[in-house]
Amino acid sequence: MMEVEGKAKILNPERLRVLAQKIGHYKGKERKVDDYYTLESMKRYPKKSLRIRKKSGFYEINFKQRGSYSNGVFAKKETEFKVSDVSGFIRLIHDFGFKKWVTKEKYTELYEINKYFHIEINHVKNLGWFVEVEYLCNPKYIEKARKEVADVMKKLDVHKKDIVKEGYTKLLWDKKR
Repeated sequence: MMEVEGKAKILNPERLRVLAQKIGHYKGKERKVDDYYTLESMKRYPKKSLRIRKKSGFYEINFKQRGSYSNGVFAKKETEFKVSDVSGFIRLIHDFGFKKWVTKEKYTELYEINKYFHIEINHVKNLGWFVEVEYLCNPKYIEKARKEVADVMKKLDVHKKDIVKEGYTKLLWDKKR
């Protein structure tokens, strides 16, 4: 699957909630704690890493391949799978040389437009409030998804100056430095 996503820093989450409810259906809140692992040196921001997220009853492993960026919207190839024995998985990746380099904690309010298209209002610990518009699609529909993400960002009154190109891990890394 491809993840087509736009993200922006927001100052007024209450206003965004009102706008998001006009576009999508509120699905609830969730706390997400993610540990990131990499094979690369800890002296600079890694180009590649994988994420381990605890879900109810299992762990989800995720990694993304950098893709294209155009007009405030990313398209990245996303691979995700479940692991029931996370300590065994962590022992395995440690054996291959992976090291944990950052933990991200975010609180998400989810608004579903459809099964593959949603809005998240996120509070990321140590970074603040953000809105994400994400569309998961087949690679052949990237441009259609990119246009739909941009349209929703516009309906949410997101301005170009507020768009964030960096991922949360990069923002956390830069803040630590």
